[in-house]
Amino acid sequence: MKLLAVRVARSIWLVPRYFLNPRGAYTRPVAEAIKAKYSFHKTPLDTPPPQGEAIKYEGGMFNGKNGEILIVSMTLHDDGVVVDTRSSTDDGDSFLEDLISWVSKDYGLPSITALPIKRIYVSELNVAFSNPPAIFNPKLASFLSEISSAIGDDKRGKADFIGFQFGTDQTRSKNPFAFRFERELNTPFEENRYYSFSPTKTDIHIKLLEQLEQLAT
Repeated sequence: MKLLAVRVARSIWLVPRYFLNPRGAYTRPVAEAIKAKYSFHKTPLDTPPPQGEAIKYEGGMFNGKNGEILIVSMTLHDDGVVVDTRSSTDDGDSFLEDLISWVSKDYGLPSITALPIKRIYVSELNVAFSNPPAIFNPKLASFLSEISSAIGDDKRGKADFIGFQFGTDQTRSKNPFAFRFERELNTPFEENRYYSFSPTKTDIHIKLLEQLEQLAT
């Protein structure tokens, strides 16, 4: 498997915003320091959001384990902080750990250990497989042929595998998780290029796709 692109590596730390500033400290100096330390191009200082809306920083830089990485955005919602990178969820976590540790030390705000954080993740990748995945049971080959005859033609080509999803029971959670694997849009079938979404860390997502390639090709 070849990794073509990390489209989104999203680290979500669920923690009520009021826990980040429990005593209502004046935080403009913190916002100015965050802009300077992480080189954010766009911050709430430039365009203050309306009262009660999310606070967003965009286009920053963080010196991670593998060198400088782009912080696409950091958004503070009422119920948590969301960081998007184009490298990995580990980098997003490292950035948040660095940020909170520094702000705690220099500005007296709560440390990571003092915060009731729940971590969840989103990973979106584009990959190429060496061969098309053999997803269907061989017994379904005749059915695929029937589908191809019904919807395919000389202009559109033959019908083939488009994608699939695995997910948790939607009746047991307000936010069920789903793993998606589907052909990349506007790409010829023969190129074997795919888009995948996973509610996991980036490294786990990559391992799942590598296992899929081994089992299905």
